[in-house]
Amino acid sequence: MSAPADQAFDSAIELVDDFFDGVFAPLERWLPELREQLGRALSDGPLTGAQLAALVEAGAHGILDATDRPLYGAGYCASDAVVSEGNPLAWWQGPERSLLASSTFGPGQAAIDLVRLEWYRVPEATGRRHVAGPFVDYLCSNEITVTSAMPLLVDGGFWGVVCADVLVASLEEALLPKVGDLADATLVNASGRVVVSSDPGCETGDRYAGADPERGIEALGASVRMARSRRYPFALVLPE
Repeated sequence: MSAPADQAFDSAIELVDDFFDGVFAPLERWLPELREQLGRALSDGPLTGAQLAALVEAGAHGILDATDRPLYGAGYCASDAVVSEGNPLAWWQGPERSLLASSTFGPGQAAIDLVRLEWYRVPEATGRRHVAGPFVDYLCSNEITVTSAMPLLVDGGFWGVVCADVLVASLEEALLPKVGDLADATLVNASGRVVVSSDPGCETGDRYAGADPERGIEALGASVRMARSRRYPFALVLPE
């Protein structure tokens, strides 16, 4: 690869980091305010889902207003330490900023399902921010989505996650003009799933050729040129 191509390759993965830094920035700013609000509200005991939605609506709308990133939705998913009854996911999405209806969930089903999803369980297990996807978001948008999530930790306890969604279609618009300068460049997640690609043979969600179901991108070895994100579970790969 020539020196100009080397530079383009490195700057492309830096663009990925910068994009997700911009997604996380308003979430990080929201956390202290949300922590304080919940601390006051929980002085009388756990909340209902309706109480939670009323409490966090302004903050979630603020996330959608506070960034130039193409966010589709944002909100907060509470742990059972915060919500004991009703919908623990207070989430607004789409151009109309619609509240995700409680009827989406069956009685007692929401907490069981949500805690098993990657964007919830990884921040809970690690105590760190995480980007999950791409996946078809049957819960919210029914679109191929990437979810950025940060844990809300209070005195060592896990109180849930604040999140923001970006549709992969919007991610392509933001990243492909840069990645597209590199023929056959593909952004993959840690498990080797294609996120976006300038290679017409790579579809979002497919496993990149050579990636292993267990080892993910570690199995690619010398078959590709790889630039890893410094902060997020992504890598940009080019066939050698």
